[in-house]
Order: sequence, then structure tokens, then C-alpha cells
Amino acid sequence: MFNKDFKEILSIEIVSMTGGLFAGFLLAFITNKLEVIPGLLLLLPGFLEIRGSISGSLSARISSALFLKVLKPTISKQRILYGNITAAVAMGIILSLILGVMAFLLSFFVFQINYPNIILMSLIAGVLATIIEIPLTLSATFWLFKRGHDPNNVMGPYITTVGDIVSVLSIMFAMVII
Repeated sequence: MFNKDFKEILSIEIVSMTGGLFAGFLLAFITNKLEVIPGLLLLLPGFLEIRGSISGSLSARISSALFLKVLKPTISKQRILYGNITAAVAMGIILSLILGVMAFLLSFFVFQINYPNIILMSLIAGVLATIIEIPLTLSATFWLFKRGHDPNNVMGPYITTVGDIVSVLSIMFAMVII
């Protein structure tokens, strides 16, 4: 009755909702800490959005390359693969730094709070999240493709959910370090 695409999409949306609830629980767990660190509430929405966007774009590019047979579904020396990984890592780190600077500047000029550690916190969390999410994105995209699934149906919600969870955990880790 339901086609394969519908089943793939429905199942991953259920997983995504569950993961989103878990990410929200983690966020609720650190709410009292969010209020103490100036600028973190300004940083968090952009930080969460960027993680899913970068990994989602990476997955879409890799998936398209797989379907076009420009890329083989293995992590081996393939120029297109390493170019995409390099771009995703660079964007993750650069955008985390920019977000940290923006959160600092907004905190400083709007609320007169001078807390430059927010920049370092954003950078640490961004590097950590990027290191975790890129391999997860690649392995899940390749795994789905090898098993005959369309990664484009699954990876968007999956990466958004994983990105939210990893981002919140990365921010928690960065808060502990700083």
C-alpha cells in the first residue's frame, strides 16, 4: 500500500521527533547554566541551525555524487569526497567563530556585558561538533546508499536531529572547559 520512499520518510521522521525530544531534554537540563553565561542564549539558535545545515548539505552533495556515479560509496582517496569534507570542516569552524564573535558583540553592545569567552566557547563547541558530525554524516549516507535506500529521504531529518543532540552536548562540554 505504501511505497518504499514513504516508509523511509515516515520512519526517519519518527526517529527525528524522538531525537528532537532528547535534544530538548538536554537543553532543559542546562537551562540554568544558559542563564549564567552571557551571550549563550544569543549563540545557541544559530549554532544549532548551522550544524544541521552543514552536515545536511554535505550529505546531499555526497548522495547526489553517489547517484551520478561520480563517487564510490567508500571512504577512500576520492578527490570529490575530500573536497566536500574539507569544505564542511572549514565552514563548521569558521561559522562557529563568526557566531561566537556575533554573540559577543551583541552581548557587549546591546546588554553591556563583556564576556569574550563566548567566542572561545563557540569555537570549541564548533570544532567538537564538526569532528563528531562529519564522520556520522558520511558513514550514514554511505550505509544507506549501499543498502538500496535513498539517503535524500533519510539524511535531512537524521542529520538535523543528530546535529541538535551533538550541538547541545558540545556546548555543554565547552561550558565545562571554560
